[in-house]
Formats: sequence, structure tokens, C-alpha cells
Amino acid sequence: MDLVKERQHIRSADIPELVFRDYDIRGLADSEINSHFARRLGQALGALIGETAEHSVYVGRDARLSSTGLAAALKEGLMACGCNVIDLGEVTTPALNFAVHHGGQSGNGIMVTASHNPATYNGFKIILQHQVISGEMLQQLIPTMRDGKPHSNQQARNSGSLVETDIVSQYVDHIVNISNLSRTFKLVIDGANSVPGPIATQLFDRLGCLAFPLYCDIDGSFPNHSPNPADEKNLVDLQRHVTEQQAELGLAFDGDGDRVVVITGRGRIVWPDQLMMIFARDVLAQHPGADIVFDVKSSSRLADIIRHHGGNPVMCKTGHAHVRKQVHDNNSPLGGEFSGHIFFNDRWRGFDDGLYAAVRLLEILCERQQTLDQVIDELETSVSTAEILLPVREDEKFELMRTLSAGCQFPQAHIICLDGLRVEYPTAWGLIRASNTSANLTLRFEADDEQAMAEIKTAFRRELSPFINNIKEYI
Repeated sequence: MDLVKERQHIRSADIPELVFRDYDIRGLADSEINSHFARRLGQALGALIGETAEHSVYVGRDARLSSTGLAAALKEGLMACGCNVIDLGEVTTPALNFAVHHGGQSGNGIMVTASHNPATYNGFKIILQHQVISGEMLQQLIPTMRDGKPHSNQQARNSGSLVETDIVSQYVDHIVNISNLSRTFKLVIDGANSVPGPIATQLFDRLGCLAFPLYCDIDGSFPNHSPNPADEKNLVDLQRHVTEQQAELGLAFDGDGDRVVVITGRGRIVWPDQLMMIFARDVLAQHPGADIVFDVKSSSRLADIIRHHGGNPVMCKTGHAHVRKQVHDNNSPLGGEFSGHIFFNDRWRGFDDGLYAAVRLLEILCERQQTLDQVIDELETSVSTAEILLPVREDEKFELMRTLSAGCQFPQAHIICLDGLRVEYPTAWGLIRASNTSANLTLRFEADDEQAMAEIKTAFRRELSPFINNIKEYI
């Protein structure tokens, strides 16, 4: 290998392409995402920011053990390019979004987080000029990061400044001021030992609720369970505490606070597409005929409810950036996805916020003078699965999904290829798609009854088994 090729190989290894996901940057801390990577990312983003009239940027981080070091290196890279860094410290992603929209100092923000991934992961969510950077725009950062040289106009500038600011107090104050709870609630809050716990406890205390903290002390190793509320096993402790405390509901947040899953007073899981059914009815009463956005993993009952209440259901690809963009493009007052990202765009600014979504739920319960169990009992029932994860190598999952899309045949089904394969029959549907945040294919099923559920799973096993030998272990 000649010297030029050797240097190119080293640069490629330092900046691995596979961590540039569809809507954020995410990978293994230390081996894939380290201080060198973060510094190069800061330089690349600093170069982009320097080309605009605005030279400041908010930086926040979650509670992972690697986040402090990565944030420090990121800030070094940004300031080396002349950017003025406004350090928010340890915050939720919604608090960073709030700063971008309400802080008045910058329309740029970078969050150091791997969201719901295990403690060994880390990454970055990026907002430039109020827009989430995703897809091709993320890919365009790679050559600049590998080159490692800031643009010449950046080199001529002095180093940027660093100031620290408290956004959490402003964020909590704002939610309290725009919210209207006519009674108190007894809650259990599962913070997953990450940043949402203390902030959520503060918020609901301010709203007059009796909030019992569960795993709300910060520990970036996540000793009690991973910060993924979409995984049922991570909800078991919360379910038990809700019933033991005789609380009215429980709130489970992910690692950076932009997702929420709710537990009823009877210990039932309310999946986010069910929350969307509740929210859609409420929002459409104020915005008749509006588009309501949801992802391909969501229940078919959600679209039915949206139509029934005079709205227009809009399905989009899974991913917080995709839903957020669709909400913005359609000027929709509400969007959400099955993983727990809920986007209010009426009294809120169209970004996903698990804490604010929980407050809106409490407002609805006050207005309807019902318990959450009573509201859920009114929804049309179906048989459904949680998200099923099928491990696949990171560098093989998208190619396998393309093979499945070309090779699987589902006679007499309506097939939606928006994001993977969503196969719809009159009494059931199933989905298989490649995860953008982990080394998995994901599946989900919903049916009118157990017989229809068995039939849709049988159809998927039949079509997938030629390509996935162990599919019977998962469905």
C-alpha cells in the first residue's frame, strides 16, 4: 500500500461511514465514535456554520459516561473554526430544541446522545438553521471530516468563544405557563438513570403533581435497564411501581427525553400509536381537516380514528427526522411514531418531546374527566405485537431488506414500500424494515383477532424463510 492510499485508509477507519445513519450519527463509543471523531465533526460543522451569517451554536449532552469527553472535543472543533459555543451542559434533546426555537441566540444545535441505545453507544443529533440534518446532508460531512482541514475562510478567523447557560429553567417555565391542568395527578416517573428523570420530576412538581421518581438519579451506565421504553422488559419495574403506589399513570422516557411510553393505573402499556389516537381526536377538534402524520409501524386503527374525526392520515417513513419534516412540510398540527416520538405543532414548535407529550395527555384527561384506563377502554381493540428485533449485521441489513423486497410475494395483499415492506390484508398487516438505529431488521404485526394474527405471521414466515433461516425463532 503506497503512502497516499495508507493515509486514505487511516482516515476512513477514523471516520467510519456506517455511523452516519439516516437521521443522526450513532455508533459504539470509543471504537467508532471517540474524541478524534467528535473534534473532526466539530470542525466540519463549524465550516458549514461559518458560511452563514450566524456563527453561534448550542451544544448539549446526555448522561452517558462518554458524553462529557465527546462534547468537549466537539466544542474544541467548533471553536477552532470560529464558532461561538453556547454550552447547555447535561440536558434533554427537547431542551436543546427549545433553546434553538426560543433561546434567541442561535438556530443551530448539536446534541451528544445515542438516545435509546445501550450505554456503550453514543452519537450526535444535529440542527442547522432550525433544520434537522439527516440523510444525504449527513453523508456530505464524511469527506470534510476525513480531510480534517477547516475551510480557508474559517482558518483566517479568531477562535470562537464558549459560554454556559441554563436552558432547563426556561424550558420548564415555558411548559408550565402554556399548560392547563385543572387537577393534580399521582405519577411514577422512570427516568432510566438519564437526563429526563430530574427534569421531568421538576416539571411535574411545578405542575402540582405528586411525582414518584424511579431511576431518576443520573448514572450513565444505565444500571437498572437500558433507556429504551419501546422494549417491554424495560417497563416491568414501572408497571409494578405504578400499581404498588396506586398511581394514576407511569411515564417512561428514553435516554434523551424525546420519547415517552405511558403506563395506565392498572399497569397496562399504552403504546405511542394509541397515544396518537387520543391526541389526534383532541387536536382535530381544534384543527378540523388537518393532516395527522404517523410512521409505517403505527396501528391501522390510528388512520381510522383520524378519518373518523375529520382528519387526513399521512403515513411516512419511520424516523424522528422524517416525521418532523413531514409535519413541517404538511403544516400538520400533530405527528408521531410508534417508538414514542410525538410532535405537537399547534401550541408547541413541531419537535418531539416526551415530557411535553405527557403534559398534553394530562390536559386531555382533565378535560374528559376520565382515567387513562377509561380512555383506552373506549378505543377499538386489536391484537398486536410490540416491535420485534431480528439481529442482522450492520453492513448487511439494507442489502438483505432489498433482497426481501424483490423476492417476497404476498398474493392479494396491499403492499406499501415506503419503508421496508408493510403488507396489508383486510384483517391484518405486518411490517419488516431495516432499523436505522441498530443492527436489526424490525417486524411488527397487528390483526383483528388471534386467528388473523396467526395467519399474517404464517404468511411472513413462508415468504421470509428462504432468505432468513431462523425466522421461526422470532415470529
